[in-house]
Amino acid sequence: MCDVNKTRIFYFLMCMAGLLIILLPVGIANLVFGYMMGDSPCTSCWGQRESMIFIGVAALFIVRYGLKGKFLAFLLIATAFGLWQSFNHISSHAHRDLDQGFGMAVFGLHTYFWAEVVFWAVILLLGVIFAFAPKFACFDKELNGEKFRKFNKLSLSAMVIVAFIVASNVFQAFVSTGIPPYSGQGDPVRFSLNPKYIIWSDAGWSKSWQEISFLGKRDVKAPDYAFAPASEKLGISFDNDINNAPFAKINDELEIVSEQTINFDKAINTLDYINDEFVASSKWDVVFLNDEFKVKESFVLDPYFSATIDPIIGIIPYMGDKFILMGSNKSFLRFAKNPNADEALQYADFIKGNGKFEGQGKDLGRGRLDTVRAKFNHVASMTTDDNYLYLATVPNNKDAKTFVISKVSLKDRVLSAEFTPKADLKEGKTLGDLYVTSMTYKDGKIYALSKNHNVIAVIDIAKEAVVKTIAFPSSITNARSIFFKDGKINILSYQNNENKLYVLD
Repeated sequence: MCDVNKTRIFYFLMCMAGLLIILLPVGIANLVFGYMMGDSPCTSCWGQRESMIFIGVAALFIVRYGLKGKFLAFLLIATAFGLWQSFNHISSHAHRDLDQGFGMAVFGLHTYFWAEVVFWAVILLLGVIFAFAPKFACFDKELNGEKFRKFNKLSLSAMVIVAFIVASNVFQAFVSTGIPPYSGQGDPVRFSLNPKYIIWSDAGWSKSWQEISFLGKRDVKAPDYAFAPASEKLGISFDNDINNAPFAKINDELEIVSEQTINFDKAINTLDYINDEFVASSKWDVVFLNDEFKVKESFVLDPYFSATIDPIIGIIPYMGDKFILMGSNKSFLRFAKNPNADEALQYADFIKGNGKFEGQGKDLGRGRLDTVRAKFNHVASMTTDDNYLYLATVPNNKDAKTFVISKVSLKDRVLSAEFTPKADLKEGKTLGDLYVTSMTYKDGKIYALSKNHNVIAVIDIAKEAVVKTIAFPSSITNARSIFFKDGKINILSYQNNENKLYVLD
C-alpha cells in the first residue's frame, strides 16, 4: 500500500530544499552582499552560484513534474560540479596566511568556503530525504496519470521567489560580467550600477584555451634525471657550449686532471663525499661506497609512504651522524645508519635495507618543505652549510625563466629565505637558462653546477649574488654532481651509458 501523505511530505521537503538553497546562499549573496554591500562575484564564484541555482531549479522540477530519473541525475551532476568548483576555488587560497582570504567573510569564513558547505549539505539532505521516501510506485500513484503536479501555496510561492532571485542574479551578472565573450573577473572590483566603474573582461576565458590541462599550472613535467632524460618533455635544448651561458663574463676555466669510470650498474644521479665515504643515489636507490667505489651499505627507499618522495636529487649530512635525502618535489627523509635496526619498524621507509638503516625514530622521519617563489618548480640540487640546507629550482615546460635559491633551517625544516641571485647577465638572459643539477658549499659560497652550457655559478650567500663564473670542459656532456675532495672539484657525468668521475683544477 502507498502512503500518499508520505509522498506529499517528500515533495514538501524537496520544495523547501529547492527554495532554501536559492533563497539563502544565492539570495543573500545576490541581494544583501551584492546590492547592499557591493560584493561582486569572481568567475569561480559565479560558477558556484550557478550550480546552486541549477540544484534548486532541479528540485523544483521534481516538485512540479514528479520524481523522474533525469531530474535526479541532473541534480546530482550539478552538485558534483559545484563541489569541484568550490574545491578548486578553496585550493587557490588554502595556503595563505591567517585571515588572508578573498571577498566577504561569514562567521570568519569566506564565501567560497561556505559554497563547499552548501554542496555537502545538499548531498547530506538528499540522503536524509530519500532515506525516508516512499516506494517509487507511490510517486506514480500520487501523480495520478497527470503530466505535472498541481501547485499549492508553498510550491507556487517557491516558484515565484526562485524566479525573482534567478532574474536578479541574471541582472547582476549582466552588469558586472557582461555578455560573451566576456566571462567575468578573477579579482573583481566592487559591484556598481555606475558604468564608469563597470569592467567587462575576457581575460579568464582567453587564458583557458591557451592550453587545456586538468592540472593547470601544476602540469609541470618531471625534471631531467641521469636515469630519465627529459629534454623533449621540458622543451629545453641542452648544450655544452660555454658561449651560450647567460653570464656576461666567464671568470675562470677548469681543466680535467683525471677521470675514471665508476663501475655501477645504474645511472648515478647524485654523488657526494660525506664523512670519508662516497654517497650515491639513482632514483630511489642509495649506496654508500668506499674510496674504491665498492658498495658498503645500501637501501631502496619506499617513495610512496607518506610523504611521497620524488626521485632523489641530493643527500646531505645532518646532525653529525645522520643524513637528509631530498626528492625533486621537496619532500625529504631524515635517516641514519644502524646495523641493528628494527626491520619491522623501519619497513615503512625502506623496500630494501630496513635492517641496516632507520627512518623512524628520534630526529628522523619524513617531511615536506613549503616554499613560496619555488612552489611551481622542481628542484634538482641540494647542499648545506650545517645550519641551513639550500635548494635550487630548475626550469620546466611552464616556466623557463625562474631560478630561486631556497634557504631552509635544519633545526625545524622551515623556509627561512628565498632569493634569485644578482648576476651580471647578457641582455635578455636570465638565470633560468641554467639547469643546476648539483650544488656544493665551501667558505660561505655555493658552487652551482649547470649541465646546460657547462658552467659553475659561484653564489655568495651573504651577498645573494653570483660572484664568480667557472667554465668546465665540453667533453663533460651530462654533469650530474659536484663536490670538493682533497681541495679539488669533482664532477660526475653520466654519459655514453657510463658513470664518469672527473677531477678538475
